[in-house]
Amino acid sequence: MPSAMVTFNGRITLPSDIRKQLGLKTGDNIDFVEIEKGRFEICPRTAAIREKERGVKATAYIPTVDEVNETVN
Repeated sequence: MPSAMVTFNGRITLPSDIRKQLGLKTGDNIDFVEIEKGRFEICPRTAAIREKERGVKATAYIPTVDEVNETVN
């Protein structure tokens, strides 16, 4: 089972085989998703992960402030 050590600064290095399986490259972001108290999944940060957390679909369209105000009023 792959493992990692937490440094004095709180950093960890993911083993290379884990990075490869997750498709991670230098500069990519990851999310720690709590699956139950005290247990987390490490997931590449993608729109799909953010949708899973919020339960809504991502959209490419972002309304302007004026459009939001028109809808609310």
